[in-house]
Amino acid sequence: MNHPINRRAFLSTTAAAGASLSLAPHLSLAAEADADPTILGQGAHRFRRDAEWTFKSAEKPVPVADCHEIVRTKSCNLILCTNHTQNNLIEFSPDGKVVKTFGTTYPGSHGLSLSNENGEEFLWLTDTQRRIVVKLDLTGKEILTLGWPEKTGKYTKEAEFCPTETAVNPHNGDLYVADGYGSNWLTHYSASGEIKGCYKHDDFNCIHGVAFDDRDPKNPRLLVTSRAANKLFTLSLDGKNLGHIHLPGAWICRPVIHGQNVYFAVINSGRLEWGSDFRGFVMVLDKDNKPVSLIGGVPPTPGTEGESALYRNIDPKPFLNCHDVCLDEEGNLYIAHWASNQTYPYKLKPVS
Repeated sequence: MNHPINRRAFLSTTAAAGASLSLAPHLSLAAEADADPTILGQGAHRFRRDAEWTFKSAEKPVPVADCHEIVRTKSCNLILCTNHTQNNLIEFSPDGKVVKTFGTTYPGSHGLSLSNENGEEFLWLTDTQRRIVVKLDLTGKEILTLGWPEKTGKYTKEAEFCPTETAVNPHNGDLYVADGYGSNWLTHYSASGEIKGCYKHDDFNCIHGVAFDDRDPKNPRLLVTSRAANKLFTLSLDGKNLGHIHLPGAWICRPVIHGQNVYFAVINSGRLEWGSDFRGFVMVLDKDNKPVSLIGGVPPTPGTEGESALYRNIDPKPFLNCHDVCLDEEGNLYIAHWASNQTYPYKLKPVS
């Protein structure tokens, strides 16, 4: 494994975090300069990287390729998906100890969601190369496989479908599949895999992520990220467009709901330069979907043009190409990186 940013580099990287933050008027952030330059984020959502934390394998290092997404099970372990076919799925404890690895047949392993059915947990994996969605139990046994949704009438061939993410309605088991790398349709299935709908709206452009949002239990909705449009959409459960917020410059991946907040890995910011540019950060929204913390990022500067008018990373850069986040019950933040020299996830600890 290669860590491009070591502890010393990380400390110098974050040195500008507090002083560099100039807040846009619509951000409900406290304009503060932290005395400790290693702290990233603002207000109630501030973190410091645990630079000593990493995977701990009892035998030999577990190889990874692109580390795409992470979920947390009710046992408090975390499961990471990577497109390395020696181990597409890696289960590890909160302290980083590898519990087990499984899955070798998903070369496009990308999206990973978790559902709970009468106390039993299942994984929902999207494979962008095989163009499928697979339901697995926690041992890796395949329970259900969904291919391209031909019956919707929205697709003329399988090549038009390339799923990136899923979300499950915990109340009835309905499944939503985001076709983020294909034709940008959000397909709605019953728990048994029967198609119930297929939805698309203007400015759906790389609908990379979808999440079931029940922060208001009486009014559950869907959150859909339109990554290339830098927008977060809110939909009804039957696909109606309820509005969106625009986050210019922020290529947001999937929405991750934790308590009343939404966390995003922002894979790129400012301008689109994929690969080794490493322009990512993490954004936190409040219950009203307003930004309240930019972990490794800075907001637009009012009255400016160009990159300063966009959400962007701090410089020097504390992260790589952030692709997903996961939080545990203690509020620790785990960040997975895409195209980042086979780097394991980072762990950040909350700062009170």
